[in-house]
Amino acid sequence: MSNQGIKIVFLIVPFLLFSCKKELTDEQNNENLGKKREQYFSYSKKLTGDKEYFSIYKKANDTIANWVSNNLKGYQWKSYPLDSLLCFNKQKNRFYSVILRRCQEKGCVQDYIVDFYGVKIKGEWYFFRGSLLVLPREYYQEDIHTPLSLEKMKKIAVQNVFSGYLIELSSATNSNKVQYKINDSKFINMERINTDGTFGSCYNCKTFDEYVIYMVNKNWKERIESSHIAPTPSPFRVVE
Repeated sequence: MSNQGIKIVFLIVPFLLFSCKKELTDEQNNENLGKKREQYFSYSKKLTGDKEYFSIYKKANDTIANWVSNNLKGYQWKSYPLDSLLCFNKQKNRFYSVILRRCQEKGCVQDYIVDFYGVKIKGEWYFFRGSLLVLPREYYQEDIHTPLSLEKMKKIAVQNVFSGYLIELSSATNSNKVQYKINDSKFINMERINTDGTFGSCYNCKTFDEYVIYMVNKNWKERIESSHIAPTPSPFRVVE
C-alpha cells in the first residue's frame, strides 16, 4: 500500500508543477502585453503631444458615431469603443488602431476586432476601417455566451494588431540602453498597392491619397444607392 501511495504522489506533483508553470506563464504573458501596450501608448503620445493626440482621438470617435447614426453599411450596430491606443508614424500623418466590438446579440459566441486607420491629407484627417478579426470566445474563456472583456480584447489587439509598431535597436554608445524606432512597414501595409500600381479595389486610384478618399466615400455611396433597402448586419464583412 505504501509503495502505491508513493507512486501516486510522484504522478500528482509533476502535474501540479506543470499547472503552476502554465498559470505563471499566462500571467507573465499578460503582464508583458500590458507593458508593451503602455510602451506603444507613451511613445506615440509623446510623438504627437498630448493635446494633438487626444484631439485626433476625439475626431476619430466623432466620425465613428456619425457612421453609426447614419446607419452606414457595416455600422448597423451601436457605437463600439475605439481603442485609446493610436500608433502614429514618424511623420504624424498616419495612424492605425482598432475598434473593439463586443457582440451583445443573442446566440453570439464570438467578438471582433476591427482595423481602423487615420490618414492626414492636406491638413485634414480622414478615417476608414479595414479588415475584421473574429475572436471565438471558446479560445479565450470557458463561458462562450459572455462577451470578452475590453481589457482582454486590448491585450489580444496588442498581440495581433499593434505588435511590431516599434523596432528595438542597440545603442552604439551604451549596450545596456535600448532604443526604438517606428516600424515603417506597418504603415506601408496600409496602402494595399496592387501589382499594376493601383490601390485595393480602387482601380482608378493612382495615389494612396486617392485611395483613402475612395474608401471614405465608399460607405456613403453605398448608403445612398441602397437607402430604400432595410440594412442587414454583416459582422464578417471585410472592407477592401
